[in-house]
Amino acid sequence: MSAIKSTNLKVYLVPGMSAGAESFEALSLPSNCSAEFLPWLLPEPREDLTHYARRMLKKVDTASPFILLGVSFGGIIVQEALKFLKPEAIILISTVKSNAEKPKWMRWAYKAKIHRILPYYVAGHLSHRPLNMLPNLWQKRIKQYEYYLPMRAPEYLAWGVDQVLKWKGNSLSHDLPIYHIHGDADHLFPIEYIKDAQVVKGGPHIMILTHGKAVSKLLARICQGL
Repeated sequence: MSAIKSTNLKVYLVPGMSAGAESFEALSLPSNCSAEFLPWLLPEPREDLTHYARRMLKKVDTASPFILLGVSFGGIIVQEALKFLKPEAIILISTVKSNAEKPKWMRWAYKAKIHRILPYYVAGHLSHRPLNMLPNLWQKRIKQYEYYLPMRAPEYLAWGVDQVLKWKGNSLSHDLPIYHIHGDADHLFPIEYIKDAQVVKGGPHIMILTHGKAVSKLLARICQGL
């Protein structure tokens, strides 16, 4: 793995779908990097992915060297950003680089439009549930859901799922490093479909939380050349 030669790199963090800054709490970056989290926005009516990415990444300072790091849906966002930004590199975690890297059921679901009838509104009502009426285990899981996945607006969820399913990849040619880190136990985007990735053994789709040390070591290798 080649290194990015810089002593002061800004790493912009784009989270997984619905996730907040807390989803990165198990990761650490090397001393030559500083991080800035970019939160999700509500989509505008009929907004396409590239326009949304421009709004979401508006705070990126292009006057200094920077990296875009995206997790899951965030990885798709940072790939779209290559249409209008020139980072030193992009780092993709638990995501896909093309339609071919998605599992077959996702491609089928989009063609059948079955995702249009899923009850996304349920997520928006979770925060209003009377937690003391639920079993303790359910209470704990819902509280974790609220903590790690704060963006639960139904219009965002419906739009986001639609964007993931219909995204086919970025056909632009790029002369910059693209690093992909993926877990071999990722059930959303199975490793068997993923090409050219650094593999984290036992890493599930949420491995930035469960395998933070392993992912952080790979990030250090990328940023420092270790």
